[in-house]
Amino acid sequence: MPNEDGGLGLGVEAGALWSQVLTLVPETARRDRGVYMARQATAAADAREPDQALEIARTVATIAAETRSARMRRELTTLERAMRPWHDAPVGRDLAEVLASVTDGS
Repeated sequence: MPNEDGGLGLGVEAGALWSQVLTLVPETARRDRGVYMARQATAAADAREPDQALEIARTVATIAAETRSARMRRELTTLERAMRPWHDAPVGRDLAEVLASVTDGS
């Protein structure tokens, strides 16, 4: 059932769940952590927390560039779609810059 803002209100719950999952994933599992963090960033965007999504995306972009993970890049594309409402805002432009750093070397 949609809430009054028109969304399902699942972004907040999903973000909390991804935070729990990430406490269980070892730092050495960089690719998995990066994918899960990208999903956490998308949940933050869905919860209308674009600044939080951007901060998480910065870390994910670094991991994606270092590991060259195609799966992580796909998750970042999903994040980019979730962040479209802010594409003209400073946070949206910052995200575009962060994501460009991932695709420049590919």
